Amino acid sequence: MGFIGGKPVRGMMLVVFTVSAAVLSACAYTDDEAGTSAAPSASTSRPAPPRPPTADPALAREQAGNQAQLDRILGPRPSDLVLGGSGGLSGDGHRASLPGLSKGSYLVTSSCVGVTNAALLIAQPDRRGGTNYELELKCGRTGGMIVKLETGPVFAHLVPTTTEESRASVAGFWMVPAP
Repeated sequence: MGFIGGKPVRGMMLVVFTVSAAVLSACAYTDDEAGTSAAPSASTSRPAPPRPPTADPALAREQAGNQAQLDRILGPRPSDLVLGGSGGLSGDGHRASLPGLSKGSYLVTSSCVGVTNAALLIAQPDRRGGTNYELELKCGRTGGMIVKLETGPVFAHLVPTTTEESRASVAGFWMVPAP
């Protein structure tokens, strides 16, 4: 029982209860076709994406020729290859990685074609202080180094180290266990 000014108020409680019930019942609804209708889909129309640029056939031929020359310089893929790859040097270069590598010494052989100089960077950045190796390359010849790596991921990045045009240039490398 409620009191206002010291007097019992029964009628007011009944009114509050009735109004509350009416408000709550207004929130409920029924669906005569339960399960047969789907919500309307919100479709938005977007313009079509731009067409990808068409390849320059002359550039593609030049890059294919450079890749064939690189393949001759590097020789056949080693049977004990741990990590390797080749690709274009335009933009930010060519990258390769391996999520898990066994601790040990590895022989790395690399080359490039299409520019005068490039570099191969080998890194294990998750090691305290990082493990980093850099092999400077005179393109058209092979370069090599032995790297000592710890267990864990390893990253390789081939980059041009010259300001000359490098749109059709390529580079590649092989990493095998050191003898």
